[in-house]
Amino acid sequence: MEKEQNITKGELMEELIRNYFLDSGYYVVRGVKYRYESNDITDVDLFLYGRSSSITRQRINIDIKNKKSPQAFERILWANGLRELLGFDSCIVATTDQRPVIHKFGQRHKTIILDGAFLAKMRSNSYPNRLTEEELTSRFAKHKSYKMFGNKDWRHIYEESKSKILTEQDFAGFNSELAFLGYFIEKIVTDSQKREDATRMTYLIVSHLLITIDFIIKDIAFLDNSDRERKLSDGFKFGNLGKDGVDKIISMAVQISGNKSANSFLKSLDSIPTDILRDFFSKNENTKNLFNWARDFERIGFNREFINPENIDTPLKGFISLLLDFFGIARKNFFELFAKKTQMTIPLTDSNNKEKK
Repeated sequence: MEKEQNITKGELMEELIRNYFLDSGYYVVRGVKYRYESNDITDVDLFLYGRSSSITRQRINIDIKNKKSPQAFERILWANGLRELLGFDSCIVATTDQRPVIHKFGQRHKTIILDGAFLAKMRSNSYPNRLTEEELTSRFAKHKSYKMFGNKDWRHIYEESKSKILTEQDFAGFNSELAFLGYFIEKIVTDSQKREDATRMTYLIVSHLLITIDFIIKDIAFLDNSDRERKLSDGFKFGNLGKDGVDKIISMAVQISGNKSANSFLKSLDSIPTDILRDFFSKNENTKNLFNWARDFERIGFNREFINPENIDTPLKGFISLLLDFFGIARKNFFELFAKKTQMTIPLTDSNNKEKK
């Protein structure tokens, strides 16, 4: 099959298992680097994220070994250790090993086993209309960021954005994703040659951002509206430290600098239009859709045929419009960049009506 060329047997299996869990209603990211202070520690083959209610989320790491000698016992221990380090809810090991003792050992260590029989069924599946991870990242690797992100190519930025989902599902991670989005939305507007790839990158980073804020929202879902707005406003403006933490840092900075007042520091923070984000994410009618929107943005980012923003479904287009307002970009000017291209509107998935298998 043409789409299967240029990827290994292991990469193909990762794609097939990803598609299985996407069809089961999860949000899925493949090949996520676990990083600590800019050091790459290891890779998570698949990251699963599920939302089962307004206050419960499910985070799962999957280890996949499609080999003749899968070392299943070691993989179970490794996956469990990583689950504990990341604070996830569960872990899964996909292995070609079909021995009953592997299931017994996995059950003992609270690890779900997808054995050789399961993997054999996956091999008979056909590709959906998606680019593979390798096809997508090869596109991103062609473009450099130059001054903005230390001359790294776009693939590096994409990998960095994915990594934040593992360890920074907080306001610091959200604000970092916003910084990435500001760069790529500007590229859409200013660089016609890179517009299509910048748009795909925007879709994918938006999906990461939505998953991050969905995870944040679960902890403030039942606060009254004023408290929820305050928590969001402080988080968007001051990050994980909150206002009190930033006030302390500003006080120290004022003492060190000697020539700047605390008001000048705070004024620079007040210039960021975080009210736009606060007002949107404090409304229940919006937050209940974050997970499904993230799945839909991920889907159109990987769609084999490019889908331009003028032709995406109305709720997704509305969220892009919110980001344009935040970055001070005229909506009309942005969408007119794509207006001349005519495509069929791609409908939202029916994820609202699906239950996880």
